[in-house]
Amino acid sequence: MKKFKIVLWVIIIGFITIIFFSNKEYLLAKQVLQIDLLYGDPFYTMALPNAVFFLVFFLTGFLTAYFISLSSRFKSKKTIKNLNAAATSQLEEIAVLKKEVESLQSGPSDPTAQPTETF
Repeated sequence: MKKFKIVLWVIIIGFITIIFFSNKEYLLAKQVLQIDLLYGDPFYTMALPNAVFFLVFFLTGFLTAYFISLSSRFKSKKTIKNLNAAATSQLEEIAVLKKEVESLQSGPSDPTAQPTETF
């Protein structure tokens, strides 16, 4: 499995390098980003390569998705903890009930005791 992971990562990195080198001219071309504000003059960034813009916006989206899913991860951990506690308590209850059934199946310990009839 370890070798498979290494081969998979080598293939992924190979595809990324192929994509980069086939689009090298576009990714290294410098562009200026303009943000038009409602009030005032537009805001211009300094001239940066397109690859930098791709990286910045990708990381911004990745971090946004990470922080949005953070609360659901905490909720999931709490749910798992509660379910594990419930499972443990149920296993303990099952063990107690099994001991009770075994004690009832073993019968009375006094052989001279008369069984009682119920109608």
